[in-house]
Amino acid sequence: DTFAEISQHILMSAIKPPDFDYVLEQVGDYGTYQLVFFFIICLPASLPSAFSAFNIPFVVGNPPHTCHIPAGKEYLRPLTDDPQILSCKQYNETQINVFRAFTSAPVDTYSDRIDLFNLVCDQQSWVEISTTSFYVGSFIGNCLFGYIADKFGRRRSFFVILIVLVVCGTANSFAKDIESFIILRFFTGLAFPALFQIPFIICMEFMGNSGRIFSGWRQLTFFCNAPFAVLFCYYFFLPESPRWSVSVGKWSEAKAQLKKIAKMNGKTDVDVDELVDSMKNHQNAAEEEERKRSHNVTDLFKTPNLRKKTLIVTVMNAIIYNGLTLNVSNLPVDDYWSFIINGAVELPGYFVVWPLLQCAGRRWTLAATMIVCGIGCVSAMFVPDGYPWLVASASFIGKFGVGSGFAVIYIFAGELYPTVVRAIGMGMSSMVAGSGLLLAPHIVNLGKIVKILPLLIMGLMALSAGILTFFLPETLGAPLPMTIEDAESFGKKPDPDSGMFTQAAKKRESQPLLEPHTPHDRKRRSSRLMNI
Repeated sequence: DTFAEISQHILMSAIKPPDFDYVLEQVGDYGTYQLVFFFIICLPASLPSAFSAFNIPFVVGNPPHTCHIPAGKEYLRPLTDDPQILSCKQYNETQINVFRAFTSAPVDTYSDRIDLFNLVCDQQSWVEISTTSFYVGSFIGNCLFGYIADKFGRRRSFFVILIVLVVCGTANSFAKDIESFIILRFFTGLAFPALFQIPFIICMEFMGNSGRIFSGWRQLTFFCNAPFAVLFCYYFFLPESPRWSVSVGKWSEAKAQLKKIAKMNGKTDVDVDELVDSMKNHQNAAEEEERKRSHNVTDLFKTPNLRKKTLIVTVMNAIIYNGLTLNVSNLPVDDYWSFIINGAVELPGYFVVWPLLQCAGRRWTLAATMIVCGIGCVSAMFVPDGYPWLVASASFIGKFGVGSGFAVIYIFAGELYPTVVRAIGMGMSSMVAGSGLLLAPHIVNLGKIVKILPLLIMGLMALSAGILTFFLPETLGAPLPMTIEDAESFGKKPDPDSGMFTQAAKKRESQPLLEPHTPHDRKRRSSRLMNI
């Protein structure tokens, strides 16, 4: 049997050169190595960015406060129960006997952040500026660190991003004035969301088709950033992606890492050197030239099919996700309960999309989640007055949908972009989406005019994103594209037999999703490759 397998492998190599997905399958594309790598390294590494980004409603929130009335002058307090007037207004003492007018005055509050920065009343605009500065940093950081990851490797870029987050994020808690706070929020934003993109990309590139879906304000700011300095210990065991190493021609590094994967996955009979050498020797001149040249963001737009996919992925759901997170302050229920429920509804969404990714594929799953989000948000306008929890529930349904879709879009986008520009592509898409994120705090601010207006705007955006999803090709069961040419040809000619779920079903049949490959599976795939 061993001699027959070797003979079959040699014959197959002569007819159909092995690609990286085939090599990864031989050493184990979803085994012990990948599971340990995901749970011990990738998952914890992605947590810091979430803490830094989504503490915003509490770090720069608007706590209860009232206008300061001097001792013995209670007659200056407005005769009204309106909290907006009581929080920032008092009667003008010099004209109180002539008429009662409203004017701004200093405030007493229950937050040390506002005692220090006085970010209420006519200073409230600084809150939106501080949030915008964070997303401006995110806008720039996505493209910058995407380029670093594709040029110098996933591992190196991870530690550069981690340094930026820990140093600048921790320094935020010691800011002495609002100007310093805003500048440090900008640099903290540089690391978001690049810090969770890079571990995701590394994890995706270590897995084959069967495993990809498995993939007080000072005190608050301090503890959301400083503890993650512990992640620098990853320097000693965070590996470089062998798929990236192959894409840039670092064959010896790819061999070393693939041997580690094979050893941990129990594939001791696999000759990694032979597989990688065969892959190297059979690359054509165009592939060799592409590996040698430097890639940048313009490569995503040079060919029509890749350009179309890039543009559609770019306009997806980042602004909606972050907008609904920031919008908890506009919901007519308690802010803390809103924030807790708003985050908790994402968890069941992940369990819902997991089986859908197998049976319906990426495209239909993403479209369905975005449409659910849109319907949930838009439905808030039909809730009658006096039912605050129904309005909040409509927002939570929207967050359930967009949270589920957020889990899908990263898998989907990673499978559409080629390895040579995968980090650049995902970073660029997030960067352009980040330009919309600059509007997110201002969209949320529209809730001061009409409470449900932010929900209506984000709901219509979600429905539009769901419709655009149908213009993307299905990626379930397909190998990850390595080169620009691979990405351009993928999905260019749709399958004439594909219907609503036909394409996903056919790919699911050809590639079991969550089952490790057996020797029989490898023989069957080798036979299919020989018949091409």
